[in-house]
Amino acid sequence: MRRPLLAVFLALMAAPADAGVQFSRHVGVEFDHFGESYRITDEQDTVATINDIGTVLGVSLRTPLDRERRLRLDADVHVGQETRRVRMEFDGRLRWGAQTFDLSHDARYRWFGNSSEYSVVGNLFEDSIRLACQRDFAERWRVRVRSDFDIAAYAEPNEYNRDSWQLRPGLDARMRFGDLSEVGLGYRLGKRSVRDSTELDYWRHTVDADLSALFGWTASLDVIEQIDRRVYDPISTRESSWEHHFDLRFGFDVVEHATLRLIHENEVVRYDHPDELDFDFVRARTGAQVEVHRSRQMDLSLMPLYSFLTSETSPEEEFTETGLEVGMDWRVGSRLWINVANEVGRRDYEVTATETPLVVGDTPSNTAAGDFSDTAFSDYIYNRFTATVTSDFAAGVSFHLFVNWEPQDHRLDRHDTNTRIVSGGAEYRF
Repeated sequence: MRRPLLAVFLALMAAPADAGVQFSRHVGVEFDHFGESYRITDEQDTVATINDIGTVLGVSLRTPLDRERRLRLDADVHVGQETRRVRMEFDGRLRWGAQTFDLSHDARYRWFGNSSEYSVVGNLFEDSIRLACQRDFAERWRVRVRSDFDIAAYAEPNEYNRDSWQLRPGLDARMRFGDLSEVGLGYRLGKRSVRDSTELDYWRHTVDADLSALFGWTASLDVIEQIDRRVYDPISTRESSWEHHFDLRFGFDVVEHATLRLIHENEVVRYDHPDELDFDFVRARTGAQVEVHRSRQMDLSLMPLYSFLTSETSPEEEFTETGLEVGMDWRVGSRLWINVANEVGRRDYEVTATETPLVVGDTPSNTAAGDFSDTAFSDYIYNRFTATVTSDFAAGVSFHLFVNWEPQDHRLDRHDTNTRIVSGGAEYRF
């Protein structure tokens, strides 16, 4: 499967720059690190680490910016210690009267060496196609018909890596009111099919609604609502479910150089027949962020947060969480952007594990003070650090970095974990 992509890529490398088309080549280096440590006993740590560094060679074709039509094509080859990849990405737009047609296509083939830490994943071809047709009505209204098609095909399918495809057609409508405000409503039908495993197939119905409103230049409101229904075959081991997601962001200037932003996220999941793995729950996260605009280049923020999860069918999963997030958004000139956020807090479980069970007669007793099953967790203090750096050193030279670090210090040492993700790269375009 990778040969057609390689052939197209090699042809593009030799392509001349036609009039009106911007043609460029790029070379670079990319790296990924994943590290995790956790306890299997009170004294012994287990460490899992994956490091992958590789070189990238690619080409790009772009048409000049045009409201009526555009075309972009990117292709590259990545050769790393753990991963090899050939990728070709294309998107285009054509505006014809009141209609706008959009097409995007992303195809990639990944393969791994026998000694690669990723070899368990298996060599994989992935392809995603997005089609959309949008029509404007009476300046304020627009209706869009769209469809997404995704496939995954493994070189050697097995019980863990199965070929699959997914089709998701949909329809949505949007109405603009005011200069920068709009409201939208949409529906999508989904069908997923997994080769040789009908129990993983499902139908999906999704309703989306959203609102973006700007009140003058000092206040804004963003609301997103989604209801999702997944239906599995009755013989499947997977349970059909209802899912509800709600996000709200409301921000307003309290003084000249400070913004107060209220956030709320809510998720409700209900299964037709809940069990230990597929359990009903309600999760919520609420915060109040104060953002101080120190200058045109720097914003500092502070946000207390409160979260909880409740479940009638799985009480050992219930928790409350309180935290404090500190953030910085710093733009150095026009060539460097740094975003840093660090949240420190504590999670307390409703039913928590204990060191030694309370024995009543000959039977361990689960009480309000603790649960002694293998599924119970212990309370912990957490730290969630995220940093993003993007820089354009000079014409054609760029650098990007992403860091995520999440240690957990549990009341029981054997539950401690420490997860690290670092990815980034540098690129030169010519």
